[in-house]
Amino acid sequence: MSLVLQNLLYYLINNSSLSSNNSVVIIRKNISNYLPNELLEFRNAMEKFMAIRDNRGYNHIAGFHGAPDFYCWHHQRNDRTVLRARLFLPWHRAYLKYLEDHLRDSNTQVSQPWWDPSSPLSHREGIPKSYSALTINRKKNPLSSFRIFVPRSSVPGLPNITLDEDSFRDPSPPSELPEPSIVDSLYEEEDFGIFSDKLEDYHDRIHVWCGGSMADVITAGFDPIFHAHHCNIDRIWWIWQLRHGNSTMPSNILDLPLPPFNYTVKDVLNIYDLGYDYATASAEVVTG
Repeated sequence: MSLVLQNLLYYLINNSSLSSNNSVVIIRKNISNYLPNELLEFRNAMEKFMAIRDNRGYNHIAGFHGAPDFYCWHHQRNDRTVLRARLFLPWHRAYLKYLEDHLRDSNTQVSQPWWDPSSPLSHREGIPKSYSALTINRKKNPLSSFRIFVPRSSVPGLPNITLDEDSFRDPSPPSELPEPSIVDSLYEEEDFGIFSDKLEDYHDRIHVWCGGSMADVITAGFDPIFHAHHCNIDRIWWIWQLRHGNSTMPSNILDLPLPPFNYTVKDVLNIYDLGYDYATASAEVVTG
């Protein structure tokens, strides 16, 4: 199904609370569907992005999730209120958007891909080869790891942490990845709170499965596979929104800020307002 038809279906089948006057300018795709030239452009853009060492660069922005600033406090399970839990999906949507915008400073033709760990291909190969290959044409693959540099951390309780190391992975066997039926069951939940909790649990399983840096909230955001994983989580939420709308979203969180980004929760509810779409999201809401 063409992207034009997908976008037309979106307007035909969804309620007004999800409509937007903005045109979609970025299409996020499944990394497994990238053509060779698309993958090359994405890798080159990531390499340039990672080489920037000021606040426009990958190291700085990836660090919003854990060290050094730990804006993503939604993961603090020992101080996890219902309110904080409900910000998990909106905060990561804002985070991905911010990172993608700065990635596109290197090449406006690229976007952040997603990785579906429940797909049949993932159950055969695990982490996509585009991310797992250590080298490409005798050069380091920028999607395989990232050299983390954190001279100081403001993480509560860890003020003196310093990091100067490569991110790494220690994945479990592909057969231990969640089955597609788990994702299918998420779409059946009608209440946002229940859906959000279950989707976060699914998300946690992937972090643990990847192991290494991905299994630690302080370092997870530095691993390039993190953003492909979270892009898929955001995609699942969007498909759920297309099916169920936002009526069960708690009204007391809509005006809450999502620091350090210049968004509130209500600002990120419609991805069309943020200027992107997913390559198959509109089709899945019809045929899924």
